Order: sequence, then structure tokens, then C-alpha cells
Amino acid sequence: MSMRMKKKNPSKKVFLSVLSAATILSTVALSSPSTGGASSFELDFKGVSKITEMKSVSKNGKTGEASFLAETENVKIPKGLQKKLEVVPKDNSLYIVQFDGPILEETKKELESTGATIVDYIPDYAYIVEYKGDVAKATNGIAHLESVEPYLPLYKVDPLLFTKGASALVKAVALDAKQNNKEISFKGIDEIVEYAANNNVLYISPKPEYKVMNDVARGIVKADVAQSSYGLYGQGQTVAVADTGLDTGRNDSSMHEAFRGKITALYALGRSNNSNDPNGHGTHVAGSVLGNGTSNKGMAPQANLVFQSIMDSSGGLGGLPSNLSTLFSQAYTAGARIHTNSWGAAVNGAYTTDSRNVDDYVRKNDMAVLFAAGNEGPNSGTISAPGTAKNAITVGATENYRPSFGSYADNINHVAQFSSRGPTRDGRIKPDVMAPGTFILSARSSLAPDSSFWANHDSKYAYMGGTSMATPIVAGNVAQLREHFIKNRGITPKPSLLKAALIAGATDVGLGFPNGNQGWGRVTLDKSLNTAFVNETSSLSTSQKATYSFTATAGKPLKISLVWSDAPASTSASITLVNDLDLVITAPDGTQYVGNDFTAPYNNNWDGRNNVENVFVNAPQSGTYTVEVQAYNVPQGPQAFSLAIVN
Repeated sequence: MSMRMKKKNPSKKVFLSVLSAATILSTVALSSPSTGGASSFELDFKGVSKITEMKSVSKNGKTGEASFLAETENVKIPKGLQKKLEVVPKDNSLYIVQFDGPILEETKKELESTGATIVDYIPDYAYIVEYKGDVAKATNGIAHLESVEPYLPLYKVDPLLFTKGASALVKAVALDAKQNNKEISFKGIDEIVEYAANNNVLYISPKPEYKVMNDVARGIVKADVAQSSYGLYGQGQTVAVADTGLDTGRNDSSMHEAFRGKITALYALGRSNNSNDPNGHGTHVAGSVLGNGTSNKGMAPQANLVFQSIMDSSGGLGGLPSNLSTLFSQAYTAGARIHTNSWGAAVNGAYTTDSRNVDDYVRKNDMAVLFAAGNEGPNSGTISAPGTAKNAITVGATENYRPSFGSYADNINHVAQFSSRGPTRDGRIKPDVMAPGTFILSARSSLAPDSSFWANHDSKYAYMGGTSMATPIVAGNVAQLREHFIKNRGITPKPSLLKAALIAGATDVGLGFPNGNQGWGRVTLDKSLNTAFVNETSSLSTSQKATYSFTATAGKPLKISLVWSDAPASTSASITLVNDLDLVITAPDGTQYVGNDFTAPYNNNWDGRNNVENVFVNAPQSGTYTVEVQAYNVPQGPQAFSLAIVN
């Protein structure tokens, strides 16, 4: 396979997505939703059928063959090292099996029947398989098989590692063929190359250095923040927060008033038996989600809290496990179904092992996971990891409306200067949604100094800002939304439906779509509550489609969002979408729209990168619309999906 070296991967830093943290949201962010039901229109399911004739379409993002980061990143590898990395390991058992187009379920089963174990999928149309013996002979005769080649050590090494010194101590994370990852320290690049020749190694990437980054925009004047009024308060919902700590760290009368009687579990992961918060970040974040103080309340003040303190004794985030599934599982066992994270690694939009772990967990579990987009703006391509995960709800920051604070809070339709922008490294649209993230008033840790905050308010509350503050606001909104679906709609919403409803109800801040600055817009909860929806009731394999119809009303915009929890991507691949579905809408007059094509004629630019597809019609016709979800390529299926429609 030829080598084509392009692009450059910058260094990684991990941070709390804080320019500070928050509980209170100004009245501009969300309308007050009612506690009642939804719109009267509903989706009518017409069934799942075979696509008899796949259209020849221009599929944005498809290259037609396996593409690895080692081929696409602009990193110069010394000739001697490259030669070693292109040597097929002795007794090699890992291979790239390339097909010539979308992979049918029967093709996948035929491959597995040879005794080959599918380890991973590489876009486009290729599997990494494990097979001891002559795999080319075993697979000979499989329809549409194009080639079988060894999975070279070259593909296993993150190109960023080649920028390290030959003798430098390198901390890395290695993924094995069973998808387990472990932390390893290497003495220079030669040891990494030697390790990559191991048959059991899938990928080796740098270990992020987790750091708190909360030193931006200090000393800005304080002001009052109005409390929004909600009809839903998160009752019956449990939200997990992984952050620095929670006030005194003791679930007793010494705890901040905002959290007393609300703490389901309090874990000390970074410091032995100590979950207090001398930093102030974690307390502020938790307050924004569900704080229930006498004067200030979070978005979901009747929700319960699982708090995981991840700050270590040196002030870093050393309490984070090497596999984030461990973090999420602990919270899930304690009852949490929403997990919010205001930290990340500055990786310029790269898809990392952490991103993969998030995707894997959300796909397999009923937990909505949120991550801050990061504070690396205003340049494009600056989304932090794990916010680059496909299945996460990634949150950017818009300005709050507190004009007395000055230009950082004087226009609700401005994206905050610091907020990280998309797209991701492989061209996906991120962040997913936005929320106010400047001058947010929330709970103040009694142990944190004034220097931790943008501005002080009193001994119990303070102002902070950052995507750290925007993210818990959305997490509280998700708690309200989840409560609504359970109480008023009679279903337990999947993470994909919660995300679809947030996106369908979001407000364009004036930048249009698709857009890497605002993602799909600012959360507007009252609209998200009033949706027609599909809650993962069907699953599709390659060349199948599910069809629905509904009656729309002219006079107000029509927004249709398709979201699916995609299979985790290979960290060695240059493209991260695995299962590729398409949203196809037909209007009453026959006009066709396809997902994420926002320029006329709206049906000739088919998306091959995102697991979120939207059709927005500003002036819809009255009458029956047909909605099709088409499975273009589902190599790791079948694939379930959710739909949310706002009209």
C-alpha cells in the first residue's frame, strides 16, 4: 500500500474546559417549557424494506479504500524508521481485508465463517481481522473482496509520536486486539517501533497530560443573573459529574447548601478518601446542573447527583482512569444516566483513544455523555478530546446576556471568543450544540480562593465562564428532557434521541448550517420538548431503509434530526464514521432533501462523515412528508437510530 504523508498532529494538553464554571442561566438561554404534552403530529411507521436500487450519488467523505492516519498526516518519518515499520512482523496475524464497496451483512458473515476474527473497521470498506494462517487463501472467493494485506506496524503508531526525541521518555496508551488499552512508558521512538511489531498491538498513541486551565479573564466585574423558570426540574433523574471535587467533600451539614440531600454517591478517585474542592471548578459545574440553593438554582434542581472527584494531590486530573468506561460504569452503577464532563485534551480535533472509549460506552449503555468542546478558540479545528467522540453531546459556549459585564456578555447570538470550533480532524460537524458560557453564576466551593473565579458574588456563589460552564447547563437540560420523555411521552429515551431532540430544537445564532462555530445551534429546550420522534425502534443493515410519514403545517420551520450511536472508530483510521446512514425527506410536492445538504437543489451532496444528519426547511408545505432512513454502509451492524422532528 502506498504511503502518502500529509498533515501535522499538534501536541496534546488536557484541561478543565473552564474559563470558569456555572449553575445559573440567564433568561435569554431557554424559554420556559410547559409540563404538558407535545405537538399533535406524530410519525407513522411504514416499515423496513430493501433498497432495490442504490442511487449513484456523490458521497461526501468517501475515498473508496482504507485510509490510515499514517498516510494522511504530514509528519516526516526518518527513512530508517519507516523501513522498520513497513516490515511485516514475524508470524503476523493481523490483516487488512478490503472490499470494493458497502459491506452487506451476508458478506460480513461469510468473512467470519472463514475463521477470521473481525477486530476493527477502517473506512472505506475494510476490516482489520485476526487470522492465524493463510488468510488470503481462506478468504478467496468472497464476493466483492478486493485485497488482503498485512496490517503493518506503520499503521499502528500515531504520527504525533514521530515528533518525539529518539531517546525521550514517552508516555503512551496502547490498544490491543481485544480493544483493551494500557498505559506504557517508552524510552524513545525505537522502543515504540519495536512494540508496534507485536501481533497483539492495534494502535499506540500519546498519553494526554491532564491539566486544569482556569486562568483566563480573571477580575471581571460581577452582576446579577436572572434565574430561568422551568416546568421540569429533573425529578427522578440522576446526573454524574466528574470534576475537581465538591465543596468540603463530606456529604453532611458542612456541604454547600445547593447539594444537601441530593448526593447519591461521592467518590474520591484522585486523592485517597478526599473529594473536596480547593479548586472551585467541580462545585461550580455541579451547581449549574442541579444546584438547589436558597437564592440560586441549577437547570434541574430536583435531580440527584453522583460526583466523581478526579483531581489528584498536585492539582491535575490524575484520578481519570486509563479507560473512561471505568469512570462511566461507576456512575451508571450508582444510578446515573447522564454524565457530564467539563475537561478535555487540546488535540486540534483529533479522534483519540478516549474518544473511542466514549463512543463504545454510549453505544452499549443507556447513558447520555456530555463533553465540553474546549477553550481553544477562536480558530477552526480546535475541538478537544474526548469532545471529538461521535456519540458524545459536545457543547460549545455562546455569550450570556449581562451587558454590564462588557463585551463578553452583551450578545446572546455571539459565539464566545474562547469556545473551540469545529470541524474535527476528519471533517465532522462539532460542537453539537451551544449554551451560554460567560459570566455564569453558580455554587462556590468554601475552599476555593477568589482567584479561581471570574468574579465573586458572595460566600456561596461566584461567576465563572468557559465551555466548562456551558456543558453542565446542557446536562441539566438533558435531565429535564429525559424527565419529560419518561413522564409525558411514556418512553425511556435513548442517548441518541436526547441528542436528536436537543439538535432539532436548537436555535441558529445567525451563522447558518452546517457550521463549525455553532454546530447545530443554541439549545432551546421548549422546542426540544415538542417533538415527533423515533426512539431506536428499528435497526438497519446495508441496503435497507425504514420509511415514515407525517403531516407538517406551513407557517413555521420544519426541522428533522437523525442521530445514531455509531460503532467506535479505529484510532488508526483517518475517517471515523463506521456505519453510514442517510436521511432522505420527500416533500408533498416531490421535492427531495438529503441530510446535511443545505444548498440547492438539497439532494446532491450526500454526507459520508457524520452520525448526525439534519434537514431544515424554513418554509415547509402543508401536507404529508415522507421520511426515509437509508443504510448506505453498515459494516458493524445492524444499526439502530433515533429521529426527532420539530414543526
